[in-house]
Amino acid sequence: MFHEARGEPISGQVAVGYVLYRRADFDQKNICSETFKPHQFEWTKKTKHVPPYKTLKPFIELSQKIIQQKIKDSSKGASYFHHVKMDNQWGMKPRTIINNHIFY
Repeated sequence: MFHEARGEPISGQVAVGYVLYRRADFDQKNICSETFKPHQFEWTKKTKHVPPYKTLKPFIELSQKIIQQKIKDSSKGASYFHHVKMDNQWGMKPRTIINNHIFY
């Protein structure tokens, strides 16, 4: 969520978190392997940089709420997302748009 949605409102961060969690089959053991699959997230090609804990703490706390499903899925069940400046080359129907991301 940090790399993909740190500039987004909480609802956008939650939506990105739920997309990843859904793609990991709602199993927290699968999150890292899903994150680093080829062509999944643009930032994984550029850096493996891990910010300091102080920076990540709010994202860690939000992730825990998502994993425990203590926060509503603002992605509306999406499994994919991209920035609004990208074309919908897949022809999918958007489920929702939150700030700078379209969720499918």
